[in-house]
Amino acid sequence: MEEKIITIAMLPYATAEVLRSMLEAKGIECSLENVNLIQGAVASGVKVRINAKDASKAYPVLDKVLGKIDEDYKKPEDFILIPVDFSSYSLKAAAMAFEIARKLNSGVVFYHVIPQPDYFTIPYSDVMAFDAGLYDHLKEREEYVHEEFARFQKKLLEQVGQEVWDALKMEQIIKMGYPEEDILAYTELHPPRMIVMGIKGPSNELDAVMGSTTAGVIYKAKVPVLVIPEKAPLLNLSSVKKVVYATNFDDKDFHAIDKLLGLLKPFNTEVTCLHIGNEEYKELSEARMKSMRKVLKKKYPDDSLTCQIMTGNDVLVDLEKYIQEKGIDILSLTTHKRNMITRIFNPSIARKMVFHLKTPLLVFHA
Repeated sequence: MEEKIITIAMLPYATAEVLRSMLEAKGIECSLENVNLIQGAVASGVKVRINAKDASKAYPVLDKVLGKIDEDYKKPEDFILIPVDFSSYSLKAAAMAFEIARKLNSGVVFYHVIPQPDYFTIPYSDVMAFDAGLYDHLKEREEYVHEEFARFQKKLLEQVGQEVWDALKMEQIIKMGYPEEDILAYTELHPPRMIVMGIKGPSNELDAVMGSTTAGVIYKAKVPVLVIPEKAPLLNLSSVKKVVYATNFDDKDFHAIDKLLGLLKPFNTEVTCLHIGNEEYKELSEARMKSMRKVLKKKYPDDSLTCQIMTGNDVLVDLEKYIQEKGIDILSLTTHKRNMITRIFNPSIARKMVFHLKTPLLVFHA
């Protein structure tokens, strides 16, 4: 019986040759069609053809050539990442992270990035003059950071207590670079269970509530990020009783809720899935919430999980009202709701609102 020949790709000649060599290295017979021996290729591209029986072995090679290989899923490592800048709000976030780590039996990693000096990135000509004082300056800067870290940890020890301090496995990382990029790069290599960061509230001197580093980490990190505002009360997990998850009935919500309940399980916390929508769509929203409630109840029968709908024209105003009335301790949502996150931390809105100046925000990657 004649073997069936199939085309697995149509590529530029050079790419087709690379693919052919890789396939043959795997023992897969391969041929190219539509090759112009004079010009090396044709306008329509080159067909890469193989035996149909080799397809299962050939497609992973093709994906690699085309750059479609997905990175292997990395299971989160058992630690909480704490980016620190030695500020009072960073200290508050670290204290919260310690209690979470204690409850989850996880370690903690302090991470501080010394901002890379701009002159390191200036393009030079063939001849470069070296500043002899630069090394001494950087050395002094690094020594200062280590001293700041020691002071920071001393204050943290006073807050969390010697018993908790001694019980946790700790690691300290200090490096020079770019804060957002380095934090994200580290979490790619070593995914933590979650990231806990502090943020400064709005002031007349600042144009933004959330720093660019915090914003970048929130939007891009693939692990949960807990953001502790400067004016948030010094929380301990025994006082965190109510968490609200803002839902818009997106499929990604179920994945986020699953992660949320997994994190909160040791803390005996009440979780509410809240949807805020216009009166015009109330009937549709109620039908979708009924369906969501049914799925969640079946999947999490033993969890303290409720679903609720509110009608209103301004999500943030109504959300703030709900948080204040119900005494919500943490607001949670996904990066899929980027517009809402952006509005929450918009300085012109933030100065008029209360909840995002005091209520911690737990964000999941959509």
